[in-house]
Amino acid sequence: MRTITIRYTAFRGCPNCEGRGDDGASWRPAECRRCKGSGRLVTDVEVEDSVMGVLSRSRYDFNALGEVYLLDFDEDEEFEVVHATPL
Repeated sequence: MRTITIRYTAFRGCPNCEGRGDDGASWRPAECRRCKGSGRLVTDVEVEDSVMGVLSRSRYDFNALGEVYLLDFDEDEEFEVVHATPL
């Protein structure tokens, strides 16, 4: 089976909550809307395919929450996704 390995290689503190993960209200803390409670945002990702090797940046996209979107892949093809580094 084809395997896609995702490595998160760079992070930064969330500017919205200043890395706390919440809105800072002591009376009713709510999850930060920007980082979804993690306190940090993803700024760089490396994606490795078991068939093609390390993918060029033009083959995938990602957002600050660490969600990776593969571009130009067949939707019917099955593959396993492995997160080599935790968020």
